Amino acid sequence: MKQALVWVLRIGLAAVFVYAAIPKLLDPGEFAAAIQNYRAVPESVVGHIALFVPVFEIVIAIGLLVPPYTRGAALLGTLLLVVFGAAMAQARWRGIDLSCGCFGAAFEAKVSWLTVTRTLGLAGLSACLMFAARQPPAPREQH
Repeated sequence: MKQALVWVLRIGLAAVFVYAAIPKLLDPGEFAAAIQNYRAVPESVVGHIALFVPVFEIVIAIGLLVPPYTRGAALLGTLLLVVFGAAMAQARWRGIDLSCGCFGAAFEAKVSWLTVTRTLGLAGLSACLMFAARQPPAPREQH
């Protein structure tokens, strides 16, 4: 039962990362504009981030589905989601009214405390997967 639940979580999180990455890959300029609206990183690196993040999301999604890489991918996914959540939280605290850019133009959502909570909730699920996907220790040889 636990293994089935772990697989459902792996597939679900991988789907979220792919669903988030595809619109960003198709329109990196729009994603760059969304990043710039957060006013959290220098303008000189926004383009690089806009190109890196969706590729990183795809790599995480693939890693989540390949058993030897699941824990590492879950760790990276957790860290990425925490960074996203922190970026949204700082925008809310500063009173910046913007679209989250989470899923590109496919899902236009204003940054709210609900989107921060959703993102950190996904980070929590990813962290749980990191611990649940631990490989059992290899059997020790008997001498």
